[in-house]
Amino acid sequence: MEQNRRSYSLVIGVFLTITVNFGLLAQTTPTVPQSIIEVGRSYRSLAMGNTGIASANDSSALFYNPAVLANVEGWWFDYGTWTAEGTQEITPEDAGLIMISTAYPYINREGLSETNKARFLAVEDAYLRGSAGLTLTVNIMSEGLTVAGTYVIENSIASLDEGNYIYQRDDVIRKYGLSIPIGLGQFVVGLARSDITRKTALEASTDTITNWGDEETGTGYDVGFLFRMANKARITWGLVAYNAGGTEFGSLEDNKVEQTYGFGVSMNHDLGIFRIVPAIDVRNIGSHLDKQNTLHAGIEIGMFPNSTGGSYLSYRVGYNQGYTTSGLELNLFNRYIILGWANYGEEIGTAEEPKENRRTIYYFNLAF
Repeated sequence: MEQNRRSYSLVIGVFLTITVNFGLLAQTTPTVPQSIIEVGRSYRSLAMGNTGIASANDSSALFYNPAVLANVEGWWFDYGTWTAEGTQEITPEDAGLIMISTAYPYINREGLSETNKARFLAVEDAYLRGSAGLTLTVNIMSEGLTVAGTYVIENSIASLDEGNYIYQRDDVIRKYGLSIPIGLGQFVVGLARSDITRKTALEASTDTITNWGDEETGTGYDVGFLFRMANKARITWGLVAYNAGGTEFGSLEDNKVEQTYGFGVSMNHDLGIFRIVPAIDVRNIGSHLDKQNTLHAGIEIGMFPNSTGGSYLSYRVGYNQGYTTSGLELNLFNRYIILGWANYGEEIGTAEEPKENRRTIYYFNLAF
């Protein structure tokens, strides 16, 4: 009991110390240009500072650490997941005109039209992303044997170089993996494979938006580890290697995603009707880009936990590389219907000239 109390206090102390000093640490953190856009980011994780290596438990867990699938409770099939994300200065009406299609899955995959280009470029550092997908997640053994597969379509548009260029990307992502418990499940190994079919366009903003490049497919592998401490606070440590060996996309301009590493720690503690989940991640370890060893921290406060690891009502806050994040989610009928909102700051500048891009996410999920 005394050992558990010390472990609990240690993690809380580390979490609070890093959170309080995060602003100072982030001042020296190198950053990446906005043209590098990550795929499969979780709305839950982004609201918690983009943490998830040890804490993810939703349909995007595979993208954060395949071993963290061991934290999944029960099983679910998301047969309708829609996410709209963008620079918060872009109005919902404009975002809808640019990103919504009348054909299933209702995400515009044709690119930015000439009619809507002026709306998009009217906003400084404009950014939009629309996604839709299907996910099956099944926990087979309570010790942590879980399998999952996801099929996601993502379309992203970003203005670059003060609006002089427009970058567009269309991804079809197929990702599947499993978590394998060792012994009684205190230690877990996770494996995942990604097959991403991608096409991109990078054009001067004066050009007609028709110049999609060749469609290419890249394959990548993730290897993750999890150590779950046997205490009341359910402290969990995670380690993951992303894109082991690197992922290439043939002739595409951005044709390689490098191998990087991530480390995370989280806690999952129930207090009556509340569930408290603080988390800390260090990501992009080993990167050769400007964005290296980035620090993320966040906390989720859930009310009335359900049997799939979520809560009826969740409030989330955090820091994403020094910028504040927050979110609110309503989880009805044990994941059958999820409605949520998240707001976060993303670094789009350089180490010498940091710059925040403030973004808002709205999402809707149907499952059984």
